[in-house]
Amino acid sequence: MFRLIVAAAGLSVALGGCALLLPNHQGGISTMVSPDEYGDRLCRHLDLEDYAGCVNQVVEYFETPRPDVIPAGHSTSGPIAVMMKEDVYTGHYESMPPFASSFRVSSGANSCSASYGAGTGSADAVFDVYCNDGRSGWADMISAIDGRNGIGRLVLDDGSVGDIVYGYLPLGQAKPYPYRP
Repeated sequence: MFRLIVAAAGLSVALGGCALLLPNHQGGISTMVSPDEYGDRLCRHLDLEDYAGCVNQVVEYFETPRPDVIPAGHSTSGPIAVMMKEDVYTGHYESMPPFASSFRVSSGANSCSASYGAGTGSADAVFDVYCNDGRSGWADMISAIDGRNGIGRLVLDDGSVGDIVYGYLPLGQAKPYPYRP
């Protein structure tokens, strides 16, 4: 019996070691995301004098009572925004949890699309990202506790890094982007 317990413990440690996370990988299935964290991610790209007002807008949006109505057919899809430096990319995501998901975002003439698929060999929910200007990279997203909204990070091969926010709760809608000075 003791050997069986030791073998099971050894196997679980060995298998756990195979699940290495990418650098800055969000990991996990869901996490608590506060209105302040959504605000920081949505407004971090703004100048310092506009940042505080933007975060206040986000927090006020969360504090305003509204019905939790998601448009028909959008229980696993919705708005997404990626903030890279001073650029805001907005678009739409779609998912079939936990097997596949994709998103497409654009800012002016620039656009990026991303996807992952468990059926096509993706080991975890890390998105392959390809942009129309030749850049590529990865995106990692994690859902808020409610499962319909969340945050993430996008990293491109030229060193660009973006903050991701998705879902109707923090964005309402991605276009027009609601948090500008």
